[in-house]
Amino acid sequence: MWKYRCKTQLITLALAFVCGALMVGIVLYADPTYATLEFLPPEVAAYAQGNKIAMCASGGLVVAGIANIILIGQLLMTQFQISPLFIYLFLFLMPSYLVLIGSALVIPMAVLSIVGIVQLKTGRDAAFRKARITGDAELVRIYELHHKLDPQYRPMAEECRHNASRAAWIYALGIVAVMCVLFFVNNILLMMLAIMAYMLIFNYIARYRASCMIPITKLLYEQCDPEACISAIVYYSTRNGKIRLTNQALMAQCLIYLNDPQLAQDVLITYPRKDAASVLTYWSLMSYVYYLLKDESGLERSYEEAQKVRLNFGHTGVMIRSEELNSIKNRLDLMNGDFSECKRYFLQSLKTAVFPFQKADADYYIGLISFVQQDYSLAAMYFNQVVQTGGKLYFVQNARDYLEKIEQLNVVQEQEELQASLPCPADDNAQVQ
Repeated sequence: MWKYRCKTQLITLALAFVCGALMVGIVLYADPTYATLEFLPPEVAAYAQGNKIAMCASGGLVVAGIANIILIGQLLMTQFQISPLFIYLFLFLMPSYLVLIGSALVIPMAVLSIVGIVQLKTGRDAAFRKARITGDAELVRIYELHHKLDPQYRPMAEECRHNASRAAWIYALGIVAVMCVLFFVNNILLMMLAIMAYMLIFNYIARYRASCMIPITKLLYEQCDPEACISAIVYYSTRNGKIRLTNQALMAQCLIYLNDPQLAQDVLITYPRKDAASVLTYWSLMSYVYYLLKDESGLERSYEEAQKVRLNFGHTGVMIRSEELNSIKNRLDLMNGDFSECKRYFLQSLKTAVFPFQKADADYYIGLISFVQQDYSLAAMYFNQVVQTGGKLYFVQNARDYLEKIEQLNVVQEQEELQASLPCPADDNAQVQ
C-alpha cells in the first residue's frame, strides 16, 4: 500500500521544505535589524546573520521534518492499524524529539519515496505490457470500440472536477496555514493543536472530495446506466486532451455490469491501493472479474487476500469486511454449484439493497438459480423485475432471453398437457365396440 502514497509523500516533503525555507528567508532578508532573532542565543543569531542560505535550508528541513512526522503517522495508522490516539499522545509527550526524528528522516523518506515511485511505475508498465496496453488512453480507445462516449455528460464531469480541484486547493492552503502557525507561534501546545486540527480537517476534506463524485456515481447506482457513468468518468479524467483515469474502481464496476470483465481487469491495473479499504475494494472487484472469466483459482486468491485485510473503523469496519467476504464467498459458491446457499444470500441481499443496481443484481441471480432449479414461474417473476429496474445493465438482455425461453417451455408444456388430456385412438376404438 505504501507505494501508492510515495508520490504524495515526495511532493508534500518538497513543498514543506520550500515553505519553510521561504518563511525563514522572508524573516532574515526582510528584517535588516534582525530584531526577530533576539530570542535565539547570541552565537546562533550571529551565525544566522552570516549564513542566511544555511539558515533557510535549516528552516526548510525543520518544516519538512514536521510534515514527515505527519506522513509517518498516517503510514503507521494505515499499515499497522494503529489508533490515531497513540499518534496524538506521542505528539503531546515528546514534540521536540519527534521534530528532530522527522527532520533526520526527511532524506531517507524522500529516497524511499523515489524508490517506491520507480517500483510502482515499473510494475504498472509490466502489467500494461502483459495486457498489451500502453496506458489509460489505450483503455479508453478499446472501450470505444464497442461503446460510445456521450457528450451530454461532459458538463457534469467538468463541474465535479472543478469541485474536487477546489477541495485540493483548500487542502494545500491548510498545509500553508499549519506551516505559518508552526513558524510564527512559539507556544508548543498551540503548535500541536494546529497539527491535530489539520489531521482532522484533512479527513473532512477527503470526504468532501469523495462526495464530488456522487453525481457521476448515481449514473450507475440509481440510473443503472454504466455507459453514461463511464462517459462521465472519462470526461472527468481528461485535461488538455490527455487522459489520466481516476476512480478506476467505479469504472471497473461499470465494465463488469457491461459484461466486459477483461477490460475491467486492465482498468484496475492503475487502481491506487493506498489503504486497507481500497485493498478490500480491489479484491472484491477482482473476485467479480474472476467469476465472470470463470477463473476459480483467481477467485480463491481474491478470497484469501481479502481475508488478510483489517479495517480500522471499529464495528463499522468489521461489518464492511464481513459483507465483502460474504460476497466473494458467494461467488465461490456460485461457481461450485451450491445454489441453495447462493439463493439465500441473494434473497437477503435483496432485502438490504439500497440502490436499483443492487436490486437488479440480486434479482437476476435469483432468477437464474430458479431457472436452473426448473422453478420457471419464480424465475420469470424475478427476470421481469430485472427488465423493469435494470436499465442498461447487461443483465437486462439476458433476462429477456430467459423470459423467451420460459415462454417457449410453457408453450411446449401446454401442448404436452393438451395431448395428454386427449383420448388415445385405442381407447376410442374400445368405446365404439
